[in-house]
Amino acid sequence: MRLRKFYMICASVALIAFLAAGSALAEKPIIIGAPLPLTGPYASDGEQMKMALELAVHETNAKGGLVGRKLEILYGDVGGLEPEKIKAVGERLVGKGADVILTGYDDAGVDTKVFGQYDIPYLHANAMTLCTEPVAKNPQFRNCFQYVVNDRAFGVNAAKVLFEIPKDMGWKPPNKKVAVIKVDYAYNIEMADSFRDLAKMKGYEIVMDEITAFGMVEWGPILSKINRAQPAFVTFWNLDPTDAARFMKQFYERFGDDGINALVYMQYTPSIPEFLSLAGEASNGLLWSTTFYAYGKRWDDYQKRWTAFYKKPVESTHAFATRDGFDIWAQAVERAGCADCYKEIVELIRGSVYDGIGGVYVFDPYDNSAVPGDYIMPFVWRQIWNGKNKIVAPNRFKENSAQKPIWMK
Repeated sequence: MRLRKFYMICASVALIAFLAAGSALAEKPIIIGAPLPLTGPYASDGEQMKMALELAVHETNAKGGLVGRKLEILYGDVGGLEPEKIKAVGERLVGKGADVILTGYDDAGVDTKVFGQYDIPYLHANAMTLCTEPVAKNPQFRNCFQYVVNDRAFGVNAAKVLFEIPKDMGWKPPNKKVAVIKVDYAYNIEMADSFRDLAKMKGYEIVMDEITAFGMVEWGPILSKINRAQPAFVTFWNLDPTDAARFMKQFYERFGDDGINALVYMQYTPSIPEFLSLAGEASNGLLWSTTFYAYGKRWDDYQKRWTAFYKKPVESTHAFATRDGFDIWAQAVERAGCADCYKEIVELIRGSVYDGIGGVYVFDPYDNSAVPGDYIMPFVWRQIWNGKNKIVAPNRFKENSAQKPIWMK
């Protein structure tokens, strides 16, 4: 009888300890580490990423949290994407107990080597081969996921679509000359060079292939070269919205009156909220492209929730793309039933298909980057008119045909 009583006491103590441990775990928040560009040239994008995460956490906590635990965000400012800042911020976030690292972009190519040292999942949309090649080459970095396509794919797409735009707008290019102006930064170099090489293969003449530095103030010498070469296609690859806006304003001042028969194409940069306000009317007619096309009922519902929460509309693709990154991770946590079983969560992310606001996310098993595709992660082209972006390609999303820019003769 005494032995039986002893066993019952032991079982009761064990049950109490188990319940106490479970209660303690439920009370311990899940920490989201968020390295974001909150100051510097990309701060307007960083603010949209921050708002996306705050709305995600607010909505999740309002429903009781994730796997029974509340969420908290721990921010780190990576400024102008300097490698030393990314490294310092990353180590601080991990050191403070982050269960996941989530960002729109923190770039520079050091991020994979920083976060790949740990088991916790790391999700980013840097769109850099420099960030995904280490994943392909080193099994240690398999916890790192890029929920957007690689930079080179943007160059390939540009070479495919840009030369089809004239037909759509009813304009015959005066020649097959192409100008390539790129900043000395891996993200832009990779896509610009892949575009250049494919354009050559298609029979186009590269009359300019200029590498510039960030912070260019005076674009006069570059514009003089454009004036002498008279290319029908001017492509500008520079992530900094201030640099890009200065270029467009000076381009318009130089060619606005006399005119030049050329299309101007940029990649992602015009989507940064700051660009339109800086460039003003000089951006009218500019072409640009990126992935993350928001559409459908999920997007409509998200916009309503965002506007109700912040009392202002979405201003950047990262307002919803970052939310997709959060939801990809949250879906894996829910399936795993735990937030700190990192290896299981990583495997679930790798094998998942997530139908999000900005596209359908499927990860390439080779390097954990998002797979591009017209019906999963499409490239969407826009043209700016009067401060608005109108979709001009592909046809299934098209809002307007492309029009001749204001600087054309």
